[in-house]
Amino acid sequence: PYTREVDRNHAVPEQLNEIFDTATVYLGKPGEGPMPDFPDGYWTAKLVYTESLAYGDIWALTALSTGIGHLVVKNAGTPEQIQRWYDPVDSSGWVTGFALTEPHFGSDTSQVQTTAVRDGDHWILNGAKIYCTYGAVCEYLVAFATIDKSLGSKGIRAFVVERDTPGLVIIKANEHKLGIRGWLTAALSFEDCRIPVENALGWQDGELSADMRGQTAALTTISMNRPNVAASAIGIGQAAVDVTAELLGEQKSSFTPERWTRIGHELDAMNATLERGRRTARAAQSMLDRGSPDRLAVASAKAFAPKNSERIVRRCMQLLGPEAASEELLLEKWYRDVKIMDIFEGSGEIQRLIIARELMGSAVA
Repeated sequence: PYTREVDRNHAVPEQLNEIFDTATVYLGKPGEGPMPDFPDGYWTAKLVYTESLAYGDIWALTALSTGIGHLVVKNAGTPEQIQRWYDPVDSSGWVTGFALTEPHFGSDTSQVQTTAVRDGDHWILNGAKIYCTYGAVCEYLVAFATIDKSLGSKGIRAFVVERDTPGLVIIKANEHKLGIRGWLTAALSFEDCRIPVENALGWQDGELSADMRGQTAALTTISMNRPNVAASAIGIGQAAVDVTAELLGEQKSSFTPERWTRIGHELDAMNATLERGRRTARAAQSMLDRGSPDRLAVASAKAFAPKNSERIVRRCMQLLGPEAASEELLLEKWYRDVKIMDIFEGSGEIQRLIIARELMGSAVA
């Protein structure tokens, strides 16, 4: 019932805590603690959790998320950094930001222009970021900057910038977007933003490890979350199919038997496609739970589900006719929401390129 409010206001409801307190199941609210243990493993269970919340509406999922900045710390940080910035997230309810994208690039992360210059015991950051997830509300954000532009992607490193650090300027707390409007993405800039040298992930014993490259840390973190993006798209797609099936069922008498049979076949095909996406995502995350993440499986999940879920929502709108494009139903919103799932955290085009390289070798690029 709060979906339209969130969409119009580009913000979650003010009474957010009261709404979530009515839930009788685990939601992952800040401070609620880690997800309960399930025999299938954490990441596989996370898919079910993600799809279920997205099925209701994506705003609830995004309002409950703690971000992914801390996952970069886990992937690229030293033991001391992990203890300081990763371990407290679950118990404290910290929200962490992720600042990678810049105005001049999207999928090509090697184009990072934000700079980090060493100045004694500090790094000085300068540059601009857009679509920084939770950038205006996080405890800290992980920003990606280059320490040497001549090195290309090899010069990119990840830096922890804590909240209220001088020089961290929030330009827009939440950018106006086509969809997922309640998902807080900030535009921000670093203006001679000075942070301690030890805030560079991989910093140990006075040196910055060459093995802790920022681009690798960013892509590894995103890769872990890509099947969850697929699950979000599946949740939206399943909601669209279920709503459409119910509404069309109420109109069954107005269809010829032949037309109704065709509609039934279409709905069956949509459900089968969503189930294929569901299984593809679970295959990827089950490998991660077993400690053997698979790049091809992750790319397959991200390439398949979002694109097909968008097609499904669009076809549901076509089946329902003009009513589906109005605000009387949520399908037009879901279509705007699902569109981004194929683009962010690694676009579908990039995922298909990864799949081709994994199957055929890098020469296919």
